[in-house]
Amino acid sequence: MRSIILATTLTFISLSAFANQCDIQLDGELQLEDKVLQVQVDRRNELTITADKTLYINNQAISLTSEQQEWVDDYYNGINQAVPQAANIATDAIALASSAMNEVFGELLGADSSVIQDLSDKLYDLEQQVHYNFYGDNGNIHINSNTFEDGEFLGTQWEQEFEETIEELVAESIGHIMVALGTQIIFGGGDLDEFEHKMEHFGQRIEHKFETQAATLEANANALCQTLTKVDIAENKLQKSIRQLRNLDVLHISNKANLM
Repeated sequence: MRSIILATTLTFISLSAFANQCDIQLDGELQLEDKVLQVQVDRRNELTITADKTLYINNQAISLTSEQQEWVDDYYNGINQAVPQAANIATDAIALASSAMNEVFGELLGADSSVIQDLSDKLYDLEQQVHYNFYGDNGNIHINSNTFEDGEFLGTQWEQEFEETIEELVAESIGHIMVALGTQIIFGGGDLDEFEHKMEHFGQRIEHKFETQAATLEANANALCQTLTKVDIAENKLQKSIRQLRNLDVLHISNKANLM
């Protein structure tokens, strides 16, 4: 059982690596669709930025200073860059989780176990949800803040869903797991200490195998936080510089000090 706990912990770390870097919240309505960014600033004003970085407020093009145009560029480019970054982090975390759990269940139940297939199927469904949240039917990136629970750009919703998947699989397979554990102990001569040592060694091997991938995932999460921190800075500049955007405050990031 130790190896199950270890691998599950490892995958939780991978899924929460993003959340540990910085806390990102979307407050309000933000949508990127067909390369057009739209933000509902308040009840009276809607911001639109097209692919050529033209800023519209309530469908009227706004004349900008060169400095304001730089902030508009940063705002649009940052969000456009962050969407695939977030999608890649989520799918990479799921892939890492799938590999780790396949190793664990494969060791305990055998590579041809139906549990492994169930795990693969359910994690594939989770991956498809990620794709749905970040990519349109035409393959273009998109984002709609209304699809994120409690305004979270990426974080606990993925971890929670993965945790529920693992718990469900373990609950469904506990009988098979106990039989497999008992069989390994019996054929190991009934030596519990030896079996415990084997499980500990296996857990260490799993941790070592995936720690580099987990570190890469964490680095990518840090890069995403840096991208969105720049977006937040541009948002604050636009808010102070353009009268109609004084209520523009969609993106909220904490722990930015660790990223600058």
